[in-house]
Amino acid sequence: MCRTTDPRPSTIALDSLSWLLLHFPCTTVCQTLHTLRNQGSCCGDSSLVQQVNVLGLLHEELHGPGPLGALSSLAQTEVTLGGTMIQASAHILYRKPRHQPTHQTQWFSIRPDFSLDLQEGPPLQSQPHPDPHTFPVDPTTHLTFNLRLSKKERETRDNLTLPFQFSSEKQQALLRSEPNQASSHILYEPDAYDDLDPEDPDDDLDV
Repeated sequence: MCRTTDPRPSTIALDSLSWLLLHFPCTTVCQTLHTLRNQGSCCGDSSLVQQVNVLGLLHEELHGPGPLGALSSLAQTEVTLGGTMIQASAHILYRKPRHQPTHQTQWFSIRPDFSLDLQEGPPLQSQPHPDPHTFPVDPTTHLTFNLRLSKKERETRDNLTLPFQFSSEKQQALLRSEPNQASSHILYEPDAYDDLDPEDPDDDLDV
């Protein structure tokens, strides 16, 4: 590939990255993939730059999150396949420099001649339909407490005055002083250990 003079882009298809990861360290595989992707810069002539694309197949159920995350950081596009030949889906993740990743889902089926039949969305028969003969179950039927209030209970709750709520009558009673009402006084006699220095009232705290 380094000796070729064809400037057209080329693609290297790796049939199984899982086989490589089982026989070589993950760092070696990632470094090799990074070198293959930048293969065009190895040529001595800077005027002839060849674009090299690397396509790899990976069975993610055979590997842990470490190798999957390392390979995912190298990939510009990830395609996750799922389903069966009759109904399959491809979840595509595009990564572009200085752009937010974009997601796309493509539904398709595989014909007997292994050609693809692209579809706009999932088929209707794959979507669950509610059974008309089943009735919804009320989750509050077997509770040991009541979640709903009757009309009488609601009226009692609305008329209840909480201790921390001051009504207008209670506020007037607290603010209004009666002529013959006894007044309260606080008598304080300082002892020898009291610090009455106004400049440093916290001097006795020993901080």
